[in-house]
Amino acid sequence: MGYIKAVLFDLDGVLYVGDRKIDGAEECIRSIRATGLAIAGVTNTTTQPKRIIAEKLATFGIPIYESEIYTPTALAVQAVATGSAKLYVRESLLEEFQGIRVCNANPDYIVMGDVGGEGYSPDSLLEIFTHVMNGTKVLALHKNRFWQKPDGLHLDIGPFVAAIEYATGKNAVILGKPSKDFFNGVCRSLSIEPENALMIGDDIESDIGGAQQAGLKTALVQTGKYRAEFVKTTGIKADLLLPSIADLYDGLKLL
Repeated sequence: MGYIKAVLFDLDGVLYVGDRKIDGAEECIRSIRATGLAIAGVTNTTTQPKRIIAEKLATFGIPIYESEIYTPTALAVQAVATGSAKLYVRESLLEEFQGIRVCNANPDYIVMGDVGGEGYSPDSLLEIFTHVMNGTKVLALHKNRFWQKPDGLHLDIGPFVAAIEYATGKNAVILGKPSKDFFNGVCRSLSIEPENALMIGDDIESDIGGAQQAGLKTALVQTGKYRAEFVKTTGIKADLLLPSIADLYDGLKLL
């Protein structure tokens, strides 16, 4: 395994898609654990709290635990700190924002996450636009373009964040992948240097491009949202290209 000390896994699209486990996911994680390498689940998922994500992994028999899962919500809470925030997130995610001061009138921050349904309504976008024009800062839990659901690709929150940025002329603070701070924060938690970590993902921009910018090695799996033509347009190349997570253990030997 050489200098690789930890393996970071994106979850949805790499280990499972929706409620379907990807073949070989459980066996892969167990094999990696047997080597003694550290493991982390790193996800931009803002539809569920870590507690529910861990329960889902457990139902699949995949041994990644709640304490090993990293999401952008903790960074959002840290960023808001003693300020106030208006939350645009699913109700199921509110438990991860306990302790912050929620303010719907004149918040210091807007937190943009997954709101469910077809995404942000025109009314919600107008609300956010008005707040930002009045000085409120936007914290985007991530800025993914699209994501994979069982019935195909769907718009993620990135297009809505970009709409607010374009309309206001002000940049949102991106907390999740591909943020360099996000990846480096995970590495610090694991007590390793970025060059000793390998990121596994299906998103060429958020997972692979972001991890490379932070100094990690990368492996792109051809499952989930992977689309060969889109990957080509980005010009980003992973260190490893794997048909699926089932091929990771053998792929590690190449590094």
